[in-house]
Amino acid sequence: MHEWSVADSIIRALINWANENNVKEIEKVKVGIPSFTFLEVDILKEAFDTMKKGSVILDNATLEVKFKDPTFKCRNCDNVFTIDQVKDQLDKVRSEYGEEYPLHLIPSLASSFLTCPRCVSHDVVVQLDDITIDEIVVREGGTIKTVG
Repeated sequence: MHEWSVADSIIRALINWANENNVKEIEKVKVGIPSFTFLEVDILKEAFDTMKKGSVILDNATLEVKFKDPTFKCRNCDNVFTIDQVKDQLDKVRSEYGEEYPLHLIPSLASSFLTCPRCVSHDVVVQLDDITIDEIVVREGGTIKTVG
């Protein structure tokens, strides 16, 4: 359900940006979304397509989504590691809890379930990016231009 509020925020950000930059038409927007989020891409796109109606700036705009994996940092040994390096541990948590596994809901619980691959400490923090607008494709006087 929060896909609709995320879509609304993306649309508001795009319209504000377009107005501040005298852009009359946006063709496409690429957003980055943390892979641990609850967001369902199909619902987010449906919300975006429904909510953009009536906006001249976004009327023909398409939404493209790219998931961004978090990184982890061990506070014990300062090791920074990727989700691929703890894939076996994550798979174990997922198999125990199913799709609504705790890290999916609250990524900051990483220290409860994951250990550092270097020193095996549980003193692990998740470094997540926020939802970001990574690229905007605009139409200016019949020309397509990529911004961002």
